[in-house]
Amino acid sequence: MKILLYLAAFGLMIYALIEQTKEQPNIYIQVIAVAVFFVLMRNLMNKTPSNFENKPNNEKHEERD
Repeated sequence: MKILLYLAAFGLMIYALIEQTKEQPNIYIQVIAVAVFFVLMRNLMNKTPSNFENKPNNEKHEERD
């Protein structure tokens, strides 16, 4: 199902690029395509592991003691 979503979004982005070449491009198609692109990129970035570890910083607490 996710593959179909990515393919549909890719097709929408291609259509939006083709739409820009027209004399009177439809702004709604371009806005929707950019919004879908940002949503898919956010989902893709959530799957990428972070370089930073999520551990508490105990060094500051140790210095106070």
